[in-house]
Amino acid sequence: MNDTIQKLAILYADVSGSTHIYEQHGDIVARENIGTCLSILSDVASCLGGEVVKTIGDEVMCSFPKPDKAMMAAKEMHEALRDASKLGRFSIGELHVKIGWHYGPVKYRGAEIIGEAPITAQQIIKLAKMDEILTSSKSLDALSEDLKEDARLIDSVEAEAWVGDLNVYAVPWEADEEVTRIGKLSTSVDNSIHKALLLDYTGKQVRLDSEHTHCRIGREKDNDLCVEGKYTSKSHAEIIYRHGLFYLHDNSTNGTAVYFANGKSLRLHREEEVLVDHGTIYFGGTPLNDPHAGVIFRCVDI
Repeated sequence: MNDTIQKLAILYADVSGSTHIYEQHGDIVARENIGTCLSILSDVASCLGGEVVKTIGDEVMCSFPKPDKAMMAAKEMHEALRDASKLGRFSIGELHVKIGWHYGPVKYRGAEIIGEAPITAQQIIKLAKMDEILTSSKSLDALSEDLKEDARLIDSVEAEAWVGDLNVYAVPWEADEEVTRIGKLSTSVDNSIHKALLLDYTGKQVRLDSEHTHCRIGREKDNDLCVEGKYTSKSHAEIIYRHGLFYLHDNSTNGTAVYFANGKSLRLHREEEVLVDHGTIYFGGTPLNDPHAGVIFRCVDI
């Protein structure tokens, strides 16, 4: 083993929904389309000074000496696949990927790259969704300012490569992209305008209105509302007052469930939804598996 330690940015890009592609289109068509996709991703990495370490099934692993190049490659990979889909390069229509990367120390075991960077990049890619770029706070610290604009903290989890937390950020790759995706609830927003939102968690109350427009919710004590659920993340969610509406945005790994008094319910995973009327929000679990994660909410007009 070579004990020399150096720093590299390790990037993983996984084809989204590959199992479904194989099931729907068969092995031959699936392999052809995924192979074309991985070839496009590899070309992007090479053009930006990266090295394709290996491809495994529906995943490509790349290394970059400079973190800026890794971030640029991540964005260009999404753009290249979008363009390829529009040009009809995939017989099945569109292909999408999810990307996770981390800049940190590595060692070599023969030709194999080991150490903090690949371990952490693997941990991050497992949290990513289709069309996302996720990275760590350590990686953001190493980037040029213009490449980390609009990065948004989505979760804080226990790191596998060191003792302590791994703060995971989503970075948008399109100029008009929002990190959040607004959920769809069959309620008219026009009828959802309220003056205040009241939250109640085990007797602790928080009020949001035009003067108090933001509430951070999670397991950490420095949140505006500390929720001690089994599946609640340290920085789990936030509620923001905008233009007369109260938006619940989930930042977590386990998601957020909302049970409305009218019997309707929904589950958010890094999505937004407007809160209406009243009900209970479960940050991470459900009434059955995590009753201590429930926060009562009520929209009022006074």
